[in-house]
Amino acid sequence: MVSKRTEAEISIREAMITRWERRSALPLALLALAYMGLWAFQVLATLTTTEWDVVEAVILLIWAIFIADFVIRLVMHPNKQHFLRTNVIEIAALILPAFRFLRVLRVITAIGIMTRVVQTIQGRVNVYIAMMLPMLVLAGSIGVLEAERSVPNANILTFGDAIWFTAESIFTIGYGDFFPISWEGRIISLVMMLAGYALLSVVAVNLAGYLLRNTDFKGFKR
Repeated sequence: MVSKRTEAEISIREAMITRWERRSALPLALLALAYMGLWAFQVLATLTTTEWDVVEAVILLIWAIFIADFVIRLVMHPNKQHFLRTNVIEIAALILPAFRFLRVLRVITAIGIMTRVVQTIQGRVNVYIAMMLPMLVLAGSIGVLEAERSVPNANILTFGDAIWFTAESIFTIGYGDFFPISWEGRIISLVMMLAGYALLSVVAVNLAGYLLRNTDFKGFKR
């Protein structure tokens, strides 16, 4: 049986985490936006080696801050095993982008951080839905362009081509006019397809819930 002292300690730690997330929400959300912007700038702009290294250093610094935020919340949490189990996606999104072809997963961390600005569960779901699609298109386009543009015989050579291809992948249309040649580009395409299925499912469920909450069934008869 949990003692009163232990319950009090758990309550204090939970309050600490809530207070930390509330205070860090806006600064981290701004850093997340800066992070996505810097990545886009790094891929789309023509940079010298020194300029590229400077941008990469800033990107890594922001990413280190995201990791530090996760560690702080882990240390504060009263049940660390439960915290790790319930944040598997966030852990994967923090670790996997160390590989270039999985940097597209950075969008998950960025959106997750930005949703902290909204405190209600429904509000966070709405933010996910509103921001996920445009950020997925942006991240997917940057990722596939970065992977493909230096590959011989590639057909995705401009940002416009990359946007069109990513939209086709997310909505699983697949006209076949653009397609990745490199294995990195193909993995990104697969990630975009899976993300598209997941996003459309979330939108459908949320829309169904909205209709159920706002439809008057009193006039219906068996």
